[in-house]
Amino acid sequence: MDDSGNDCYPLHTACRNGNIEIVKRLLQEGYFVNETNFDLVQPLHEACFNGHKDCVQLLLESGAQVNGRNIDGSTPLCEACSSGMTDCVKLLLQHGANVNPQLLLSSPLHEAVLRDKVDCARLLIEAGANLNHTDCHFGMPLHAAVYKGSIQCVKLLLNAGCNVNCTKILNTPLHVAARKQDNDIIYLLLDYGANPRMTNNRDMTARDMIPSSTSKLKHLLQYWESNPRSLKFLCRNVIRRCMDPHRMNDIEALKLPGILTNFLSYNYDL
Repeated sequence: MDDSGNDCYPLHTACRNGNIEIVKRLLQEGYFVNETNFDLVQPLHEACFNGHKDCVQLLLESGAQVNGRNIDGSTPLCEACSSGMTDCVKLLLQHGANVNPQLLLSSPLHEAVLRDKVDCARLLIEAGANLNHTDCHFGMPLHAAVYKGSIQCVKLLLNAGCNVNCTKILNTPLHVAARKQDNDIIYLLLDYGANPRMTNNRDMTARDMIPSSTSKLKHLLQYWESNPRSLKFLCRNVIRRCMDPHRMNDIEALKLPGILTNFLSYNYDL
């Protein structure tokens, strides 16, 4: 039990290692299910981060705090999302885990997209995650996904209806993508209605974030700044903005005519 050097907290160690029989025995012997170590980490945090679903189930049935917080304010749901443990995420949500915990430095959705855990992000969105929650570091989840360079998470968030022109210190996701010179994400953001004329706190557009004057991306953004979008483009983005954000990931369930479903899902242009 002391292979981690943390033998003062045997229940934590057993949960970290996923040793369900030892977890059962320790709980029977009277170990407190919500015991915290020096970082306020509880056994449930350990089990969730390491993806031990059986231990998570047992701890929850034994009275573990599903929304307990460690010293950084992270909940077990944050831990499960950061390591991509979808089974644990599902189990926590079934037991009442708060998908939008208050007063966190980050959020479960930020944790998922920052680590490119698309399936976890999808589960959180389906459970009602706040798409436009701001953390203290990156901004909104879309900023974080763009910073990570996860085009799958970026598209997931955009399809779910997040604000493509959300800001953090007036920087939009397009500013972040331009600074990283991420071609694919820049094209994707523009398609979903990113405004290339928006300026940040230094009065810079996304185009200004690209250093090379000969860059194709710089010329692309300049073109988008100077030329109005088509009525078709504007209509699609207005319709999407008016829709319920949590229905955007399942447009097919709306049972619209196929041509409209494909149009709103960017499957092809009319």
